Amino acid sequence: MSTLQNTISMIETLPETDLIKIQNFTKRLSQRHELEAADEAVGRFLPPKSREDIYRDLEISRQQAAEGNYQEAGEFLAELRAEYGI
Repeated sequence: MSTLQNTISMIETLPETDLIKIQNFTKRLSQRHELEAADEAVGRFLPPKSREDIYRDLEISRQQAAEGNYQEAGEFLAELRAEYGI
């Protein structure tokens, strides 16, 4: 008997509550895999930042906010929605 046949045979004997648990676990594994794949894809396009880079970016953003050089989040999201037809 193959691994697949053995697995199906075992699953057929399980009660419904156990099947639901297995289904939920499988969904979580799938979602975790999707998130890891997305992280890898982002990592290919964006280089990792050092702690110093993050602090420098934070300081720049604070200066821009203090100077009034920012856009309200609602306005920004509205522009994105309009641009991409969301």
